[in-house]
Amino acid sequence: MQTTLTDINELNVKEPFSALFPMGSDTLDSIKTDMESNGFDDVFPIIVWKEKNIIVDGHTRYTAALAIELPQVPVLFKSFENEDDALLYSFHVQRNRRNLADEDIIRCLEVLDKLNDADDAEGESLTKKELSKLRAKELGTSASKIEKAQKVLEHGDEELKESVNSGEKSINKAFQEMQEMRRESGELKGKTTTGLASAGRYTKALGKLIEEINRIKEDGWEELSPEKVLMDLDSVKEMIE
Repeated sequence: MQTTLTDINELNVKEPFSALFPMGSDTLDSIKTDMESNGFDDVFPIIVWKEKNIIVDGHTRYTAALAIELPQVPVLFKSFENEDDALLYSFHVQRNRRNLADEDIIRCLEVLDKLNDADDAEGESLTKKELSKLRAKELGTSASKIEKAQKVLEHGDEELKESVNSGEKSINKAFQEMQEMRRESGELKGKTTTGLASAGRYTKALGKLIEEINRIKEDGWEELSPEKVLMDLDSVKEMIE
């Protein structure tokens, strides 16, 4: 696919694309400085939805070029059937470029959930578990993290959601705080826990696990291979993340 030099004023910036991945001021300044010295690198063109002439990816590069008054920028025009496909492409590009931070994930989920509500109205609903797996695949993360993020969006107050959106708290931290608040209010059954109690249970469980693995190792790996243990530990790691 070829890039095309396009008048910068002909391009349109619109939500939800412009709000998905907020640009950092340091990154923007760095790109502006580089462009002033070396011009716009056409290896990284702005991706534009051909049918709508809307920027799908490259908002920081676009803003930098606009700031230094470049008259034209390299653009890759790409066709999409609808906004859903264009959004999923934007997620895909960002996922391949970098690991999405928790604030990116929860922001993307809010947009995707609105799309899912529209699909439900057309009779194409999914179960919560199916939806979590789908979102995990789309955003390049674990289903367990998606499930926690969805719980935060569903039950958390605006202050808690904003703390994740701003990067102040992780999805896991916000989820834990929300669950504690729900227990204290009686919405969830079960006793409230403290960080110390959780740490104690974790240490005890970890000690038992290490003890059992050492025992199995001493007895030999005839019935259970080291590879199987490592695979299981990777699953635990994915669950935690």
